[in-house]
Amino acid sequence: MQFLLLFALLGLAGAAQAAPLPLTQQGIVHLGKGGQLFLAANEAAPADAAALPAWLARQRPAGQVDLFGGAYWLHAQVRNDSNVAAWVIDPNDTLIDLVDLYVYGPGPQAAPQTLLTGYQRPHEYLLHYGRNVQLAPGATYDILIRFSSPYYARAPLFGMQTQQDYRKLVGKQNFLIVASIGALLALGLFNFFIFSITLEKASAYYVLYVLTYGLAWAMTFHVFADLFDWHQLQLHYVPFFLLPVFSTLFYMHFLRLRDYSRLLYRISKVNLVLPLLLLPSCFFALSYAHTLATIVISIWMLLALICGIVVWRCGYQPARFFVLAFVALMLPGFMILPANLGLMPAMVANAQLVTLLGGTLDGLLLAFALADQIRLLRNNLEQRVRERTLALTLSNDALLKAKEHAEVVSRHRIDFLSAMSHDIRTPLAGVIGMLKFALRDQSIKGRTQEYLRIGLHNGVSLLTILNDILDFSKIDAGKLTLETLDFDLLALIGDAAGIVQGQADAKSLLLRRELALDLPRYVCADPTRLRQILINLLGNALKFTANAEVQLEVRRARTPPRRDGRSEIEFIISDTGPGIDADTLPRLFQKFEQADHSTTRRYGGTGLGLAICKELVELMKGTIGVESRVGIGSRFHFTLPLQDGSAPAADARRPTCQARHAYRLRILCAEDVRTNQIIIGTLLEGMGHAVSIVENGEEALRALATGAYDCVLMDGRMPLMDGEQAARLIRDGGNSQFAIADAQIPIIALTANASEHDRQRYLASGMDDFLSKPVDEALLFEKINAIIDLLLARGQALPPAMPAADDTLARQFGLDDANSAAQTDTPMPADPMTTRVHILPLAGLSPQHLQRIAQAFLMEAPRRLDLACHAVRDGNASAAAAAFHALKGSAGYLSRPTLHSLCHQMETLASNGRLDEVEQFLPQLQAALDVARRDLEDQPGT
Repeated sequence: MQFLLLFALLGLAGAAQAAPLPLTQQGIVHLGKGGQLFLAANEAAPADAAALPAWLARQRPAGQVDLFGGAYWLHAQVRNDSNVAAWVIDPNDTLIDLVDLYVYGPGPQAAPQTLLTGYQRPHEYLLHYGRNVQLAPGATYDILIRFSSPYYARAPLFGMQTQQDYRKLVGKQNFLIVASIGALLALGLFNFFIFSITLEKASAYYVLYVLTYGLAWAMTFHVFADLFDWHQLQLHYVPFFLLPVFSTLFYMHFLRLRDYSRLLYRISKVNLVLPLLLLPSCFFALSYAHTLATIVISIWMLLALICGIVVWRCGYQPARFFVLAFVALMLPGFMILPANLGLMPAMVANAQLVTLLGGTLDGLLLAFALADQIRLLRNNLEQRVRERTLALTLSNDALLKAKEHAEVVSRHRIDFLSAMSHDIRTPLAGVIGMLKFALRDQSIKGRTQEYLRIGLHNGVSLLTILNDILDFSKIDAGKLTLETLDFDLLALIGDAAGIVQGQADAKSLLLRRELALDLPRYVCADPTRLRQILINLLGNALKFTANAEVQLEVRRARTPPRRDGRSEIEFIISDTGPGIDADTLPRLFQKFEQADHSTTRRYGGTGLGLAICKELVELMKGTIGVESRVGIGSRFHFTLPLQDGSAPAADARRPTCQARHAYRLRILCAEDVRTNQIIIGTLLEGMGHAVSIVENGEEALRALATGAYDCVLMDGRMPLMDGEQAARLIRDGGNSQFAIADAQIPIIALTANASEHDRQRYLASGMDDFLSKPVDEALLFEKINAIIDLLLARGQALPPAMPAADDTLARQFGLDDANSAAQTDTPMPADPMTTRVHILPLAGLSPQHLQRIAQAFLMEAPRRLDLACHAVRDGNASAAAAAFHALKGSAGYLSRPTLHSLCHQMETLASNGRLDEVEQFLPQLQAALDVARRDLEDQPGT
């Protein structure tokens, strides 16, 4: 019985072999049409053709290929009826993971030709599975194919073509593949540039859609596998699941679906949710990913087409291109998608390429749709422009006013920086200069000398802080540089505490210092910046503390030793003030920030101090912080890494008070502030020169036209004609009224405008050099010395210096030597609130100098008060503040501080716009001025 069954199977095999497929010049479309399909197990292919019939008899037949994957054998017998021997066996029409080709014959004993191809293996033809095979004309061959894959997009085809025809086919198909993917990439990049200009969301989603479409088909056609040997089968369908997402986002915005059909807008969200929910199947159920993607894509295309038609019927014209685009996409889809689900056989060859071409046409038509949308917007633009123009016309006046206001504010900001530098530094220069003269007086000793020294330190520190505030922009720009000097740390701490001691005494506060015994005496850092930080933090603590004490503690930080040898020094400033709430602490070190908005009204200040401290500490590689409890007080602390230093050497550059030049110059000084006139004139006469004083640029021109001078010191800001105008006229040889004989006379700018911008401006106007006020005596000495060298180099004859100083300056101010008697012992200071008001005696100034200052006050003060009163009545707060500021500067020379304090208080109120409160103080101010005038007028000589 078994023998009969075996004989029957061999007979069937022989019958199959008796009817081989004819292989003609046109080739064979699919070997499966005349072959047999079997389920594949682990059995290997037979060794030769003789063993093939028995091997086939053992296989289990299969009706069709399961699209959810599997392994199969396909057997077919062909007879080469052509005269061509070079052929190609081409597995196609779907992704196949592995393909093994065995060609048996001619003859039963011949070993088979074994050919390997598939997705995971190298390809003999780019982007194709075809393998070359030699078949002798007239011979019959058995072809056995084993193929396996985790899924099949559709039933695979195994065709045969001549090598010549196959090369042509591969060339054509590869051209279409590359051209289509390249077109999609170009469309994506082009519309990306459009999106970068218009920022239209529809363009962005279109870019994502076409790039994803191109990526999906590039992976399907094995572009990455063939070019980069990159095989990741799990990722093949990820782009296909993302296509509906990006496309739906595109058409929801492009079709304005929310406006035209809210129902379709809500239904379309299915295309956003369903693909993302099914996307993990690519990784966890790869066999089903293809079928699930086919279902998702079918729903998406159908819903998108419906949305396009509905919106088009609503009158939105760009939707017509959208509808055409999806028709182009769906035509090949309807021919292919049912085959993907196994519902019908494939209707076209190479369905994948047809679908790619349809998708490329879809992308092109969608680009036309976007262009049509832009055209529609352009056509409507004129109407929108007219509407916008009307709206802008209605608000044009307001915009113009806002623009003018912004320009004025910007201009005032620039002018403010320059004016503030000049107006603050000018009186400050006088204070510092007078204090320096006073300290030269050998008769001043003891407590008075200490008071003067502290005052000088206060003035210098104030000048340093002013410079830092004006240069705060340098800190923001990272251009502020630090000095590195050796200095006495303990002395610096004492100086800083001494500067604010008066503030503590005025409020009856205890200012305590606790210095650790192991502090280094000399350190190397920037002493100016460290002093500024200490003064700022101590001043803040004293300002906000009403009673008890403020403590400054300095110690070595409790941190591990640094590798660079620096010492971590911690500075702690504690107070018993009102404290700061926790919400305010994080922004305390920001610019223009204070604990609350009432702080500025109660205590003054800009809110820059702590911000400057933070920036300076960080520039010095340190850290700063604060802890505070409301009702208990605050504790500011900062830590700096300071290098141990040595005792600083004396400044050998600074000349002694008796230093004189070898030659005597005739110097013209143009300066409008009397205090500065006296200081500069005294310094120059002390150096051995003849000095003439004028008050503005026009008088300087007149003096140069009528007299002979060797040098000019020119203030920058003066009435009638400023220094820049005067310098330009001097360099031009004067004007029609004043002819200047020496247009090349050396000119030194002497001004409180100390910024680099001001320096460059003065030099550009024709000045030769620059000195900022308050004048540094050593720098002035060097500048004059350089001018002497310049004049001598020009061949100008200069007279030698006088052996003793003369009194030219005193005579110029109407003073003589009669009252310049030897100074008597300084009496103990009396209470200024009970004694008569008088001009403060300053060392280096004779009684007649003081009389001239008193006379100037009596003439100037009433006029300033009248200006202030008129400004208050007119509601001009800025003019009132300026008038009170000027009167305050004059009152600073009086022995009784009442008038000065009132002016300061009223200037602050006027600056804040509180003119009602200013008006309440006017009678009190008038009374204080009357008392000062009466006392000064009663003094002899006034």
